[in-house]
Formats: sequence, structure tokens, C-alpha cells
Amino acid sequence: MLNWDVTFFYRINQGHQNTFFDRVMPYVTEFDHWKYWLLGAWLIWFVLGGKKTRITLALLVLLVGLLDYSNSFFFKPLFARLRPCQALPEVRIFWPCPRSFSFPSNHAANVFGGVFFLSSIYRRWAPGLIFIALLVGYSRVYVGEHFPLDVVGGAVLGAVGAGGMLFFRDQVLKRWPAGASAAEGAFKS
Repeated sequence: MLNWDVTFFYRINQGHQNTFFDRVMPYVTEFDHWKYWLLGAWLIWFVLGGKKTRITLALLVLLVGLLDYSNSFFFKPLFARLRPCQALPEVRIFWPCPRSFSFPSNHAANVFGGVFFLSSIYRRWAPGLIFIALLVGYSRVYVGEHFPLDVVGGAVLGAVGAGGMLFFRDQVLKRWPAGASAAEGAFKS
């Protein structure tokens, strides 16, 4: 274990402790709190967008699925890093410690992958999307489930996945030109 990773973990997990974050960070970090909002937004965007938007949204789902699957079944077992709540004393954790491995963070890989993918296409949204990804990454450390390096590793995995999916999207759009619908203008980059 790297000393700086443990130091930063404790600095965030215990040093940043406050009542506001104790209420907000568990909410931010749990996908169950957001899944219906995200699904609703995705469906509205899919219906209102044109062919190009629908291709982008379908590839976004594929990207997150591939990241989640490859991370859970390949990268985490490969590195087999224990979670902070398994490896360190006095970790503040908000629920029972997960039994799965820690590196890289699935939350970080999925969120950063989706954010990098969408930010590259819809550049005006980049600052807000990147803020959300950073907030989710921070929350994973704050609630005691991941080391900072787990989040960085997840972000890197997400970025690589997003880069590959952007290349694939370009190839799809070259072979299947998409005309813009009237609603597509609202989602231009």
C-alpha cells in the first residue's frame, strides 16, 4: 500500500468529516438514489434527439456496461486490492464493508467513462459533467469504500474506455450518416 494513498484516504475520510457531508456524500455515492432520474433523462433525450443522439446514447449504455463488467470480472480480481474498510483501522464507513475488491473503483470508471464520452461530444456540458464525476469520486473515499488511487484508477479506465468508444462512434457515424432532427439542435456540442 502506498503511504500517500493511505494519508489522503484518512484526510478525506476522517479529516473532512462534517454533518453536511455525512448527509450528502452517502446520497451522492449511491446509484440507487439516481437511477430513475438518469433513466428518465436518458429516455427523454433519446426520444427528443435525432439519429446521431440515439447512436450516442446507445453507445453510452454500451460503454458503461463494458466498463462495469470488465472492471468487476477482470481488473478487480487481477489487482485484488482490499478495500480501506478491510485493510485499515478506524475507517468511517456508512454501511457494512463490501466484500469485493477495491481497485479500480467501478463507480469512478463508469461515471468518468460516461462523463469523458459525453463531454467530448457535448463540450458545453463538460464543466458540469466533470464536476459530477469529481464529486462521485470524492464521495467514494469519503464514505470509506475506496482509496484515492482506486478512484484515479477508475477514472483512467473510464477515460480509456471513453476514448475507444469515441473512436467506435466515429466509425459508426461514417458508415451510417445521421441527419439532424429539429430537436437535435438542443443537444449540439
